[in-house]
Amino acid sequence: MFKATLINPFLESALGFLKQELNTEVKRGQLRLEASRSTSGEVNVAIGVTGDAEGIVIYSMSERTAKAMASAMMGEPVPVFDELAESAIAEMGNIITGQATIRFEECGYECKLSPPTLVSGVGVVISTLDIQRLIIPLEMPVGYLEICVALRQVKPK
Repeated sequence: MFKATLINPFLESALGFLKQELNTEVKRGQLRLEASRSTSGEVNVAIGVTGDAEGIVIYSMSERTAKAMASAMMGEPVPVFDELAESAIAEMGNIITGQATIRFEECGYECKLSPPTLVSGVGVVISTLDIQRLIIPLEMPVGYLEICVALRQVKPK
């Protein structure tokens, strides 16, 4: 079962980042647990988490959404999802996850992050092994972003 202390930091960090950097409204969809090993989007940023909580966080979106988000972040149109756009989207995942781990530390959890990995393709399989995924769907005018949180608490709180 997911604890709010492992989920809320991602939601709060994502909402803050997206509203500030993309200057857009964000609506949260219905949270859900997912057993699928495939991602929903064509562009996926995966960041590993180790420490008092461990697992992986995946930011999944369509290429169209990724280009629109990269355009907003860079302040110029991104017609092709190139290395610069990839870097912007990977950095988005890194910033949101980094801000979430700061909130973890405020709750007494110490965590370290792996560098972001960007994986592109339709129906990409990123296995979280035996850790369930909680999906946080976010809707914006530029598109749809799913944050897949697959973390387990190692240190009891």
